[in-house]
Amino acid sequence: MFTIYSELEIFENMVVFNDKNPNWYNIFCNHSDVCLNITDDELIEQQLPGTIIFEFILSNGGRSPIALKNYFDAIYEDNSIMMEKPRSSFFLNIKKEEADKLQESLGVIIQSYESIDDNIFKGTSHCELPANQIIHSNNLVGWKCLFNFQLPPSNAIVITDDWLFKNEEHSVIVGERNTVDILNAMLPLKLDGIFHLLVISDDQNRSEQRCQKLAIDLKESIAALRQYQILVEVVFAETIHKRKIFTNYISITCDKGFAMFRVNDNSKVRDDNDFRYEFIFNRINPNEGDPVAKSDYILLTRIKSKCKSVVDHIITKGQDHNQRIYCDCNPDKSIVNRLINDV
Repeated sequence: MFTIYSELEIFENMVVFNDKNPNWYNIFCNHSDVCLNITDDELIEQQLPGTIIFEFILSNGGRSPIALKNYFDAIYEDNSIMMEKPRSSFFLNIKKEEADKLQESLGVIIQSYESIDDNIFKGTSHCELPANQIIHSNNLVGWKCLFNFQLPPSNAIVITDDWLFKNEEHSVIVGERNTVDILNAMLPLKLDGIFHLLVISDDQNRSEQRCQKLAIDLKESIAALRQYQILVEVVFAETIHKRKIFTNYISITCDKGFAMFRVNDNSKVRDDNDFRYEFIFNRINPNEGDPVAKSDYILLTRIKSKCKSVVDHIITKGQDHNQRIYCDCNPDKSIVNRLINDV
């Protein structure tokens, strides 16, 4: 479930003047848990007939906001706490300039009472990519060309693709090179904290030594992309069927997976493929089906379950074929990635 953390006055304005921010109003009412900067006693007082919260509860099938004053006190004292809520948005009593700075530095969406962006979750694209097509535009090639749009804030990524590391060209694993290029296109330029990355893929019957080398090489190449710290976890396991990249607020799919471009020419498509991205609330109306946030939640939950089963196997039987975890996981092999741990 998506979570919105909001000051009471901002929430009340959102509900009363719902025509000003219809997209956010829809998300508040139909697609999120709403946590308010009030105490439990204040929430009880606000649930009386005639109050805005009472009317909100009536119009939402009895679903009430959650009183969470202690958490708001904590985030105003230490802004970095918000990083650990990657599938959330924050509506705070701060100036727009400060909200923009925090949003950039923490990788989560933070809205100011002064200015609310009602279209921040809107956006989608799809392009067909025939084999051998050269992808370039305005000095951008390959993955950087495909990601040539305004990316939302992020502080975590999960990449799942069973066939990511299957093929090699010139003794180089194609998916390894492509993963580094993808992240070079997607990672925020700045972050005041640790970025979390999880890659999960089949080990393609490689030996433990080769899998370990692949994970370490991948981690070193990714670490060199940015100045901030990047926590990398590589899980070798049979994963979900769909090839997906999940970030805090967008979802990316490639039909033939992410080993997209050739090793010796990172602008040339290897095989017929496509590229799709969609913001998590680009679809929010009933006639549009489930929002991306809901389907992503289901898939991330399955990946979390798979990772847990790999951890259990390693604890009882050790590293094994398609039961391996490397790099920056916890000492007990459990997963650190904040996107995984937020579902």
